[in-house]
Amino acid sequence: MDGDDHERRSVAAHIEWQKQDMWLVLWGCYTRRYWAFARWPLPPGGAVVSAHDPDGLYAEMRRVEREHGFLRWRYGGG
Repeated sequence: MDGDDHERRSVAAHIEWQKQDMWLVLWGCYTRRYWAFARWPLPPGGAVVSAHDPDGLYAEMRRVEREHGFLRWRYGGG
């Protein structure tokens, strides 16, 4: 693992922290992509997203959160 990978793993850990552990976020050294696995109750199969950069990953995570009503689940809104 080179220094670039170490920094990207740190970025992944920071994203996971920002998302309050509602997503498991990893840097794929082989795939050269960020990966995020949803950790809240979802239909069978769950949700996994990936992107080449953090901005793309955040966008995909938000898309899945909207699609599956994450905010309603998390905060009990209607």
